[in-house]
Amino acid sequence: MSHWAEKYIGEPWIAGENDCWSFARKVWREQFGIDVPMVDVDACNRLACSRAFSGHDERGSWLQVEQPQEGDAALIGQSERPSHVGIFVDGGILHCVQGAGVVFTSLPALVNSGWRVLAWYRRAV
Repeated sequence: MSHWAEKYIGEPWIAGENDCWSFARKVWREQFGIDVPMVDVDACNRLACSRAFSGHDERGSWLQVEQPQEGDAALIGQSERPSHVGIFVDGGILHCVQGAGVVFTSLPALVNSGWRVLAWYRRAV
């Protein structure tokens, strides 16, 4: 049996259409029935992404959790500030990466590539 996430692997990264946040929004809507707003930000600018997400009203709709469950948001960064978002799936992160498109990255591989999960979030009911 295949996992639902497999159908997304290989989709291209497209700024504003299928970047990390746009992709996460699509998955939350299609797989979990959760609608989240678009965040107007230049997806190619990590600093702009970090600033947009740290102060956006949407953050109040999510609860930080210690142990992720399938579908939870992973705020990811290469420093102390988040600059990327993915979705926890089966021991790793499903995310859309500039230059690679949609990929699944195990948690150890994420760390080995210089990224780390800064926090896990679950949409408040």
